[in-house]
Amino acid sequence: MLLLYEFPATANPGKLTRGVYVTKTTTRLFLSIAIFSTSFIFQTARAEHTPVPPSITALITVQLPAVDREALIEDVEALRSQLIARKQALAQNIKDRKLDSSDALITALMPGGLLYIGYKKIRYEQAREELARVSAEIEEYSDDLVAMQAMSTKVVVAQLP
Repeated sequence: MLLLYEFPATANPGKLTRGVYVTKTTTRLFLSIAIFSTSFIFQTARAEHTPVPPSITALITVQLPAVDREALIEDVEALRSQLIARKQALAQNIKDRKLDSSDALITALMPGGLLYIGYKKIRYEQAREELARVSAEIEEYSDDLVAMQAMSTKVVVAQLP
């Protein structure tokens, strides 16, 4: 980056002369970018010409720990049952937080009643969103359980070293 500004001329004091001033920071930045670009170009060119080993299948290794499918299914069922209990508690919580006539009376008679009703409405909406999230997780666990119980073959995954 070149910085243009005016500075006093040494030959004519009192007059300003225009000049070009290149800072050390600008020069260092330019050199850094040039070095990075050059090394990037050389690495890219070298990477494009790297030969592929002839027997890539000899490099593939398969080392996966055995998974106890029954224990995994039991764990997923336990998590699903905990979520169902959470869903029932949330349903009761939503029923308790739903606005009713007593809330309307408090809103009308008490100072700050609008703040109370707003706060209660926000808590009600948060509980509804939490219930929707828990319901989606229960459906996901149910789908996973069906898929795990239906799988009868082993899955093999290959990994490159």
